Amino acid sequence: MQSTISFPDPANLGGLSVYDLLDTAAKAHVGIDRRWAKAIVDRGESAIPDLVRFGLEDRAGDEVDLEEDLIAIFRHLRTPEAIPFLMNCIRRQPEDVEDDIIETLIHLGDRVIEPLLQLYEETGEEDGADIAFILASLGVRDRRILDLLLERLEYDAADGAFLLGLYGDAESQGALDKMLAEIDPEDADLRREIVFALEQLDAKTVRDPHEEHFDFWESFPEKAVPPAEILSEEERLEMLASSSAEYRIEAAEAFRGGEMSPEIRNKLIEVAKTDAEPNVRGAAWRSLVEAIEDRSVRAAMKEALRNESASLVERTSALVALAQGEADPEVTKFIREFYEGPGTRARAIEAMWRSLDRDFAHIYPKHLDDPDMEVRRNAIWGVGYAGLAAEVGRLRIFFEDDDLRADALFAYALAMPGGISRAKVRGMLRKIEDFSGGLSQGELELVKVALDQRLAMNGMEPLFSQEREEDEESAEAWAAESTGHVPSEKPGRNDPCACGSGKKFKKCCGA
Repeated sequence: MQSTISFPDPANLGGLSVYDLLDTAAKAHVGIDRRWAKAIVDRGESAIPDLVRFGLEDRAGDEVDLEEDLIAIFRHLRTPEAIPFLMNCIRRQPEDVEDDIIETLIHLGDRVIEPLLQLYEETGEEDGADIAFILASLGVRDRRILDLLLERLEYDAADGAFLLGLYGDAESQGALDKMLAEIDPEDADLRREIVFALEQLDAKTVRDPHEEHFDFWESFPEKAVPPAEILSEEERLEMLASSSAEYRIEAAEAFRGGEMSPEIRNKLIEVAKTDAEPNVRGAAWRSLVEAIEDRSVRAAMKEALRNESASLVERTSALVALAQGEADPEVTKFIREFYEGPGTRARAIEAMWRSLDRDFAHIYPKHLDDPDMEVRRNAIWGVGYAGLAAEVGRLRIFFEDDDLRADALFAYALAMPGGISRAKVRGMLRKIEDFSGGLSQGELELVKVALDQRLAMNGMEPLFSQEREEDEESAEAWAAESTGHVPSEKPGRNDPCACGSGKKFKKCCGA
């Protein structure tokens, strides 16, 4: 039976059972961070039954895949009771076993030999290379392992030679010598592999299973919030009532950019006016931009903006939201007023570029070298939205800055010289790819969004979003026809991230 815990306070997780902590994380109702991990591993051995129980359940319906987190916890605890769970992980993808699984098993030593041998038999030689690698890496002498590796030498000479060299048992020398004598002299790569394996036998080195350093806490961010973007509207509203201010901020911001029902609008207004935390109130005002055309919403925002006793974070948040509505001299006056204060300058410049008011265009170039990172970031966006083609050379400098590269790419696409048309945008995209030294998948999508937005700002239909919709419809139609199922839009946390970083989704855009 699954737990019914919803959005627990991340500062007070010790009162939940280990199973509830896992189940709640799988529902995306708690941030997977060091606080969450500590609440589990601090239980020591008493945590293991719940960890094993959860790990062996069918969790296909979970919002968040915890497999990688469970592996990290089991690796930290070094318990042999994790072996059935780890075998299941390998069974699902035997041809590409994750390094963290391999290291976890290696630390368990000879206790994993029997289950690995059984799994290798079940999997077969073709997909069993990684299982053989784990067995060879254990540093444990066992005749069954040697026989398996000798069989791999016959099946795949290069792989078998590598594994025998890694295993380091002198009994394999005869088989390696025989293979070396029989192979084609022209096969230099295979000869090199076998010679290297023989050298390893002579070196008589045995892998130390404890040599791999593992920092458990590096597996988790210090603080994280639940991924509200994957939650239902009802769950977001529930999260908005959490005792955790950081969770309430995330929930409020998750409503930005989507359809806003009267219930959501009214709840956000209530939060913006009454929440005890200024940052939560600010997040609610920022999200209410979706309802800016509502006179009552706009009036409430202006009241917050004028309130000199209110915190600056909520006043400037209301300002940013109001700037995106119809032109208003009072809003402009406050933008200029907050621009003069160093502590509110970043939000004032954000309000400037979001307003699309060309009267502010001369301000952005002044701050491209500002020592304040957020001021600099918003100045970059201002150059883009103001279409300051004369400043794009300065934007290219930020292509080498990891913190500001994405901002600069987006702004560059908005402001680069040349007229815009649907016929020209592909050429513009190629130029940006050249100037930037190549784009990751995520950066490519970002630039396409910017170019589409530039088309829209010039009264033309977007190009790339239309193509993407057509591609998705075609892919879903093909999948439905071929398999009877439509693929999920949400990647698993252990899937490769679509941005092209090479990291897993969990460690990259899904963080």
